[in-house]
Amino acid sequence: MRRSPWFHSTRAAFWGAIPAAVVFALSDRAPAPRAPALLAEPAPPLHRPAEPVDASTTAAPPIAAAAAEPVDAGLPFERPTALIALATWTPVRVEPRRDAQALGYLRAGATVDILDGPAGRDGCVVHRDHPEGGWYRVRGGGYICVGGGFAVPAPYRGYRAPTQPDLDAGMPYPYAINYGQSIMYRRLPTLADLRVYEPWRFSRSTPDAGSVSAAEGLDAGTPPTSPSGTEADPSDTAESRAARRVAEVRDAGGPPRLGDLAGERGGPVVRRLLSGMYVALDRTIRSSGTDEVYWRTQSGGFVRNGRLAPVRNWSRFEGQVLDETHRLPMAWMVSETGWEYTPFANGLGASSHRRVPRLTPFVLADAPPIRSGAQTFWRTVDGRAVNQRNVRRALLRTPPEGVGPTEKWIDVDLDEQVLVAYEGARPVFATLISSGRGDRNSGVRNYESPTGSFRIQSRHITNTMDGDTAGDGPYSIEDVPWVMYFHGSYAIHGAFWHSYFGWRMSHGCINMSPPDARWLFLWADPALPAGWHGVYAGTTQPGARVELRHSRANAPEEGRPASAAHAMPVAPTQ
Repeated sequence: MRRSPWFHSTRAAFWGAIPAAVVFALSDRAPAPRAPALLAEPAPPLHRPAEPVDASTTAAPPIAAAAAEPVDAGLPFERPTALIALATWTPVRVEPRRDAQALGYLRAGATVDILDGPAGRDGCVVHRDHPEGGWYRVRGGGYICVGGGFAVPAPYRGYRAPTQPDLDAGMPYPYAINYGQSIMYRRLPTLADLRVYEPWRFSRSTPDAGSVSAAEGLDAGTPPTSPSGTEADPSDTAESRAARRVAEVRDAGGPPRLGDLAGERGGPVVRRLLSGMYVALDRTIRSSGTDEVYWRTQSGGFVRNGRLAPVRNWSRFEGQVLDETHRLPMAWMVSETGWEYTPFANGLGASSHRRVPRLTPFVLADAPPIRSGAQTFWRTVDGRAVNQRNVRRALLRTPPEGVGPTEKWIDVDLDEQVLVAYEGARPVFATLISSGRGDRNSGVRNYESPTGSFRIQSRHITNTMDGDTAGDGPYSIEDVPWVMYFHGSYAIHGAFWHSYFGWRMSHGCINMSPPDARWLFLWADPALPAGWHGVYAGTTQPGARVELRHSRANAPEEGRPASAAHAMPVAPTQ
């Protein structure tokens, strides 16, 4: 998983097209020097929001353009008590200067309390209408530049904030999947834009654009199979060239790459969306120019409503908070057709008792297993038994060397596909996961998760994941929920696009059901201050330890459901 080049070159312009919002810029590496008191900021090649180039050039604040240098207009000074973030990435710095390391960040619309300040304006570009501007220390630690394109004093009259994440729900935002080929615009498109970028929606008899009403001649149809001729390619734009590349690659028998889908820098198109790509939703807006309804996404793009279908059937599966009643060892049914058994009195076998649904939990007894020929049965505390082939088992583990008596750490068994959260030697939570699926006979489809001892590097309420895979083609999922990076671009996160927990399904990350990922996210270190969207670990706030291991020498899976064929959405076919 990596963040594709189009993301860095185009997404920065989304919010600038909206009068009450601002934009952000990203890069794969943060050039700022690091504060010696902290660990270097983690920089996974895909998902980590890097530092903006310059708030005065990359942000388009909902006020007049920010001055090139800090300006004091001589207006009465009144120190604010809270701030509201305007940029989609509003960094919180460890010191009051722009080149200081980031402790974390806020997303647009978030508010936090101000503790004191201002502490100067070193690198903090302030608009002349905000004489109180400068670096302010906020609750949770660190400093935010207030008065320019990143944040302003709260409340801010006339500003309509994007929908904020719901931390009490399994899914922090509403999500939608795209069907067919769609276009994500930077702003609400005009009728002239549609004629250029979606010409297949106009009939040949449609009059010139200047005399066409908003609804006249407009068709909600799909683009042609292969753009060609004047109708499908009215001008030699980057978008028309991208459409041709997509069609050429498809006709050649291969999927396009994310770079082929990107729009022209500064143009009205961000990129094309293919079937199976997901977006996080903010709100619907009706275009007065075309009389069509568009969804504004959390990234600030605009996608026509008819192409998006709400994601409703995400997994509500929840693992087990452990206590005296619910304890280890535990097991979960992972087969589609599983049975609970009654052990024979002589302990030499078991008979079928009843069918049990997939994901049913069992508390196992501390008793020897029942062995009958090639089959092994685990006894449960209620006197029944389950077949080893049908379940995944979580066992108590001794803490690794160096773990403190109350230190939080996470154990992931890649063979059993289970995760257990510990505080010292005490297990507090256990559940099923889906790790990277492997195919040792195919290098392009081998996505096995890494093994070893790691620490949480950063935590994000949501973070976009996309990339090009040789085996599955391109994928894009905006605002994946409850993300915790532990090794480069590998993360523990929620997955709403499949429900086969207990089986290897991912491109290398550790997938959890959204409710389980939320539980672990809110429990793990480093702590996420109220109002922040993401936080980075450091020596003063280390991340929780993560242990990934094989308990059975990376044994092949047996009995994998045939319907669990894909970890991500199927490679787009347009």
